[in-house]
Amino acid sequence: MKITLEPLDATRPSTYNPRTADPARLDLIELSLRKLGFIAPIFADVDGEILSGHQRHLVATRMGATHVPVFRTKALDLDQRKALNIVFNRATNDFDFHSTPGKVTRELEALDLHALAARIPDKPVGSDTFLRCVKPAEVGVKDLCKANAGRWIQYARNLARTLHRHGILMPLVCREDLSVINGIGRLEMLAEKKESFAPVVFVTDEEAEFARAMMNLLSMDFDIHTRYADMLRFNSFRRARRVRRELGNGFLFEVHGAKPCKDFDIAKPADRARWTKEHGITILDFGAGHLTETFLLRQQGIDCTPFEPYRLGPGGINKAESIELTRAFLAEVAAGRDWTSIFIASVLNSVPFHKDREHIACLCAALCRPFTKVYACASSAGESGWRQVTGKAFMNESNAGNIAFRLDYEPGIRIGDFQDKPKVQKYHTEAEFRDLFGPFFRSVRVRDFSNNINATCASALPVDAARLREAIEFEFDLPYPDGTRMDLVKCAMDSFSQRLQTTLSK
Repeated sequence: MKITLEPLDATRPSTYNPRTADPARLDLIELSLRKLGFIAPIFADVDGEILSGHQRHLVATRMGATHVPVFRTKALDLDQRKALNIVFNRATNDFDFHSTPGKVTRELEALDLHALAARIPDKPVGSDTFLRCVKPAEVGVKDLCKANAGRWIQYARNLARTLHRHGILMPLVCREDLSVINGIGRLEMLAEKKESFAPVVFVTDEEAEFARAMMNLLSMDFDIHTRYADMLRFNSFRRARRVRRELGNGFLFEVHGAKPCKDFDIAKPADRARWTKEHGITILDFGAGHLTETFLLRQQGIDCTPFEPYRLGPGGINKAESIELTRAFLAEVAAGRDWTSIFIASVLNSVPFHKDREHIACLCAALCRPFTKVYACASSAGESGWRQVTGKAFMNESNAGNIAFRLDYEPGIRIGDFQDKPKVQKYHTEAEFRDLFGPFFRSVRVRDFSNNINATCASALPVDAARLREAIEFEFDLPYPDGTRMDLVKCAMDSFSQRLQTTLSK
């Protein structure tokens, strides 16, 4: 790895870094730099935008440093930089799958950091000991593995792999006896790649415990929900990992219960008759994803209208097709199409914010006739993906490659998919579903089975015009990865106004 000494002004903070730092935390970072120096460099892209090390850059500035050690990445687009910024905020710590900022902060607070630091002499700012990671040692990977056998953390290894795909390698921090203080995942990754040597920054025995705390336990709070709001919205698109050939649980729970979806075949006359008796033959698929259900229902002569604002194409979101689908949906809205059933299947899993989910419930209620029912389905808090990040379930071979962690801006939120595009997953409770749909329907029946929360909503209440305008302004001006927006608010206002025989535009 190549770490160079660069002037402070050669790198600059990103505008979207999701970590927040209070003055007390910045004081701890200053204590760390004063006692340990830079045992890890600042990571920046080719243009000098910092991906990792914002707080150390700030603190080094106030300490009077003129130069800092920097590792430069290759050229990266904005979405890649944002994704790596999140990964760095996890990968600098030797975290496991269900570590949380709160958990490690409590462990940090149990230590007497100032007593640990008092035994360590200060490193003069600008000295070789202050800039110690500029020239890391090259140590044999086999020797390091022998000294650290049995300490592997699969999750930390996966994070190291994600960074390494972009040519990024952080140095290991070790004692003189080769025991790893920070970077056990990076070591495992290098061993699996059969690398001969690893970059190592050595710390003394008197520095080791303080270094472990600073590298592994000093975790900032995340502000992803405000800094990355639009990215989390457009990364909510349905992934193309599995192509189903049957209706999903969100379309079946009312007639098929908790039984496997593969046991229900809409093409069989008996199953079709049972399904249409409950759901009718005029369907709205709100958040249609890959349009699997839309196509399956249409093949059986069932009229199904899809709405999907983030239609996936070969190279990512296909905005043109998304707009085309939305315009076709709004034409049906304006024409007064009487949908017997509206399905919100899996959509609420990846909608990142509670207010956004309320907008969806509001729009669906506004589209209901007196006979229309809304069927909603989303992952429950009992699902293994949530239990893993809360430490209540263990990873197995099938999910060991996951990189995900909890966010704290609302209950039941985790973020993952760093290998591709960071995506939020929301895990619901029955009470949350009742609170979500209760303001819009007289009847809301909620059940929890098959690791899903399912709601059947009937008798839509009249929707307040101001509330509906707010929902339309949100849903029909969604952001896209290219920096543009849907820009169909006026079309949507006109369509809903015509349907409801009112004037929604201000």
